[in-house]
Amino acid sequence: MLDAITCCTSTDLDAVWQLYVDVCEHQAHDQYGPKWTLGIYPTMDDVRGHIEAGELYVGWLDGAPAAGMALVAHEDEEYAEVPWTTQAADDETAVIHLLCVHPLARGHQAGAQMVREAIRLSREMGMRVIHLDVVPGNLAASRIYQQEGFVSVGTQQIFYEDTGLADFDMYEYVL
Repeated sequence: MLDAITCCTSTDLDAVWQLYVDVCEHQAHDQYGPKWTLGIYPTMDDVRGHIEAGELYVGWLDGAPAAGMALVAHEDEEYAEVPWTTQAADDETAVIHLLCVHPLARGHQAGAQMVREAIRLSREMGMRVIHLDVVPGNLAASRIYQQEGFVSVGTQQIFYEDTGLADFDMYEYVL
């Protein structure tokens, strides 16, 4: 279990960036994973931008970042063609990005805690739904989302710089 989940500040940048570096470097040893390409996605600028916007949250364990996520308070333009089950305006939709758990913190429910915090924060912000995408085959992430009540709404082709045009499993949580 995480000790705390906090909204990141600029003083957290180096430690949180190292979290993403560690997660990306460990992917070669993971059976499942987001298949990120460090320096393309995520980048230091991605993390810095989410911190500056007040969107990046970190889960702390023993004084170190153990999990991270961005919770963005508007729909992604890449999601425009997804057949969501609940119609909501862009400003009523939260999107989870960059959810990760440090390899040394896995197996302690850190990912589930982060997702529950995203749900709590989204309700607090007055959102109606949460959307996200998962690389097919990232069974650990899909399992966490499903266990926390997210529903798969199908697969969508999306272009991201690190993956090119690829299929993603799309998930929705109605608040």
